[in-house]
Amino acid sequence: MLHPVLEDAIESLLTAWRHYDIVSRQGAGFATRSAARRSLDVHRIRVHRLRRGLHPEARELEEVAFGTHCPSLDAPVFIWAGDAVGDGSFLCSCGAMVEVAGADRAAG
Repeated sequence: MLHPVLEDAIESLLTAWRHYDIVSRQGAGFATRSAARRSLDVHRIRVHRLRRGLHPEARELEEVAFGTHCPSLDAPVFIWAGDAVGDGSFLCSCGAMVEVAGADRAAG
């Protein structure tokens, strides 16, 4: 079962995909197609971040820096080394900052 936030993000991605497909097929102007594509990319990236943070694939688990509880999602999430944004700060899948003391990090 997927987290409700991820389900909503997937639904939004599908809506953005359909919109992009429609404007592309109708031969809409460059600005309209470009805006639709940017929207599609934003939704795609959000789904990817949520899916990876909440439901990583087995091969992705090797890249996890640590796990924590996200109060915003009210769920355990996986945090990636690539999500580091500063000294002891990481970007959670929900978009919030997570600060972790060095002792709380998993060995990686």
